[in-house]
Amino acid sequence: MALTNLQRVRLAIADRLRLVLNEHLGTGDGTTLHFQMGLFPVLDETDALQVDGVAQVRDTDYTIENDVGLVTFAAAPADGAAVRATYRWASFSDDELNDLLSEYGTVNAAAAAALRWLLADTERFIKYTFGQESVDRTAARKQIAGLLALLERRASKAVGLVKATNDDREALMYPFIEQPEDLDDDV
Repeated sequence: MALTNLQRVRLAIADRLRLVLNEHLGTGDGTTLHFQMGLFPVLDETDALQVDGVAQVRDTDYTIENDVGLVTFAAAPADGAAVRATYRWASFSDDELNDLLSEYGTVNAAAAAALRWLLADTERFIKYTFGQESVDRTAARKQIAGLLALLERRASKAVGLVKATNDDREALMYPFIEQPEDLDDDV
């Protein structure tokens, strides 16, 4: 199965999809319709919500503003009802990366723009490194800057695909690469 350009950009910038399991969003009071997810942007259609253990149906029982992680219920959860969510999130939303692809035209150029954005936005950078054990954020910034330089060189060649050796990836993305399959050359 071939990767989409969106998947290629996400892979190039090592913006792994992360999973939040059974996050407690709050407790219903019979009037509150809005609940905030702790991490966002939420990736399209990756969510599952429960109110007191009963599965809710997206676009019927609730909606989510994916970019800001805001859940809005059609009817307020009952007083004392636990509201829980399972969802996938990433540092960049699909819409943001698709916009970069449209604006810059190639995977390499879009990935380089995303990394420049990441380096300029402290809050997003912290989210990007969230959950990594023992991350030295200063070293992570240097590694991202190295990856950015590589992508910018390749983008100037108008290649359209990111192709790096395993050694390149390990050197540039440590500590973000955790599994051997992250080093797959079939990108």
